[in-house]
Amino acid sequence: MSVDISVAWKTAAKILDEILSLLPNFILGMIVFVLFLVAASLARSLTRRVMLRRLPRQGMALLFARLVHTSITLVGFLIALSIIAPSFQAADLVKVLGIGTIAVGFAFQNILQNFLAGILLLLQEPFRLGDLISVTGIEGNVSDIQARATVVTTKEGREVIIPNATIFTNPVAVGHNDTQKS
Repeated sequence: MSVDISVAWKTAAKILDEILSLLPNFILGMIVFVLFLVAASLARSLTRRVMLRRLPRQGMALLFARLVHTSITLVGFLIALSIIAPSFQAADLVKVLGIGTIAVGFAFQNILQNFLAGILLLLQEPFRLGDLISVTGIEGNVSDIQARATVVTTKEGREVIIPNATIFTNPVAVGHNDTQKS
């Protein structure tokens, strides 16, 4: 009994040729995306510094800096994706997202709730970086306020990540750090 593997060999060779032909686009797309990530980080840092000088509210500066970073990263991702897959169009992504928006909304309800609470916390600014807060039995100094969570460093030196929805919906005791005022 003889087995003919020439068809399988030709198919494997064709797949390998297609992968190798896409490799330059993939590498170029990754380079472009990394460049956009670097640009987004620089823009976030610059935006934060400029906004802190111009606005008295630290939360607004953090919010604008994160929005700039996210926007530049998203644009970089879309450009890199269009380099890797030239037939890709942003309109195709919008169509796909439109179909799954309701399912995604239910699946990520807690994440969206934390994100919106984070934006409201940054806008209302009930506490600032360095302030001592106590919420749901956790007490420590605020080391970072992110869109999804607030990072608190306890007296023991441990970092605790508290979801912003928890902070937004529970009583919070705040001890303002007077050295942070500008």
